[in-house]
Amino acid sequence: MRRKREIKEYTKVVATIDLGTSSLKGIAQVYPDGVPIVIKMEPEIADVEAGSIEYLSNQFMQDSTVWVGIGEEYFVLGALARSMFAGTSALRDLKYQYALPKVIGMLWLATRRLGVKNPNLEMYVHLLLPVGESNGGEALKIKLAEVLKTGIATPTVKLKAKLRSFGLSAEGAGVMSYRSRNTNVNYFHKNIGMLMLGYRNASFILSHKGNTTKFDTTDLGMNWVVDQFVERTAVGLSKDDSRLISALVEANKNNFDELRHISRKSKPEDVRLDVELFKKTLPVVRTEYVRALLRWLRNIAQMDEILVCGGTASFIRNELTQHFEQQGIPISWNGGMELPKNLNTMELGDRVADVWASHITHIKMLDLNLNYDRKGKPLVPESYTQPMNSSTPETEIWQKNGYLVNQVIGSKKL
Repeated sequence: MRRKREIKEYTKVVATIDLGTSSLKGIAQVYPDGVPIVIKMEPEIADVEAGSIEYLSNQFMQDSTVWVGIGEEYFVLGALARSMFAGTSALRDLKYQYALPKVIGMLWLATRRLGVKNPNLEMYVHLLLPVGESNGGEALKIKLAEVLKTGIATPTVKLKAKLRSFGLSAEGAGVMSYRSRNTNVNYFHKNIGMLMLGYRNASFILSHKGNTTKFDTTDLGMNWVVDQFVERTAVGLSKDDSRLISALVEANKNNFDELRHISRKSKPEDVRLDVELFKKTLPVVRTEYVRALLRWLRNIAQMDEILVCGGTASFIRNELTQHFEQQGIPISWNGGMELPKNLNTMELGDRVADVWASHITHIKMLDLNLNYDRKGKPLVPESYTQPMNSSTPETEIWQKNGYLVNQVIGSKKL
C-alpha cells in the first residue's frame, strides 16, 4: 500500500527592505496575521574567508553576529563587519552591488527576530533602491531564488526558502503610493513631487496626474554635509567616525554635548576651541547644503505639491518648510503618514517612514493576489506590545498579542 505523500506546511515571511547607506532598515512579518516588526542592521559589509567564519562560530552568539555563506563566498555584515574586519558601507558603490548578501542577512535577521522555527519557509520580498538603480532587478530575483533554494549558511541554521515573490521600487515610492490613497488630496489631478533625502544621495520623482513622468538623483545627501564639515573644520576629524552624524544632528537642535566627544584634542581648552569652531561651521555648511539642494530641484519640475521624506529631511526641515511656503507650494512630510508608535521600537522615526509605507502597499498587493480579506483589521493593533529585541521572545508576550510564531499558512503561489 502506497504511503500518502506528506504535505509540507509553510510559514510565509514578508519583508520590505531598504538598503540604506547609513543603516539597513526593514519591516517583516509572518503573513497574513503576524504583527510587523522593525529590523535594523548597520550598513557595513566585509567579504571574509571560511576560516574567519569558523572563528566567529566559536564565539558567543549575539544578534550583532550576522554573517552569511553563499556557496563558497562568506560575508560578515553590520557592526561586527566594522569592528572586526574593517568592513565598509561601500558608500561609493551602487547599492545593487552588495544587495544579495545584505538582503539575505536581513531575511535571516527577520526570521530570528520573528522567532520562526518552521524550516519550511516561503519568502515574499520587496526591495527599495534609489531612483535609477532598478536595472538588474530580474537578475537579482533569479539569484536570490536560486541561493534560497540551495540553502545559505548562517550563524544558526542553513536558511532555505521558496521565493514566492520579489519586487523592486524606487525609494520614496511607498510614501507616494500612500499619499495617492488619500481621497482628499486629488492626487490624480495634480503634479506632485517626491523628494527623498538619504545619507548617500537625494532622489526626486514627479507624478503627473498619477503617472511618473520624471525622476532624478544627485549626490546631495547627508554625506555631502559630513564631507564639507570635516574639510572646513580641518582639525583631524574622520568622515568614517560613526559618532559624527549623530553629533551634527544633535548640534542642529542646539545640543552641543556630542560635539565635544568627536574632538580629537586632549586638553580641555583645545576641546572647547574645537567645539566653538564646530558651532560656527555647521550653520554655514547646512545653509550651503540647502542652497545646493534647492538649485538642483529648481531645474527639474514645476509642482502643485511636494512630499518630503528620508532621514536627512529632518536635518533641514525648517529651511525646506520656509522655502516651499514662500513658493506657495504645499509641503507634506512623509505624505502625511505617521509610523504607529508601537512599531517605532528602534527609534528610527521618519527614517523608516518610506519602508513602512512600502510595506503597507506590499501587504495590500499580497492580500489581493492571495485573496485574503483583512476585514479592516490594522496591521499593528493599538494594544500591541513589541517583544524584546531577542531571538527567543517570551511565549507570554506572543500569546498576549494573539501571535502564533509557527503559524501555518497555505502555500498558494502568486
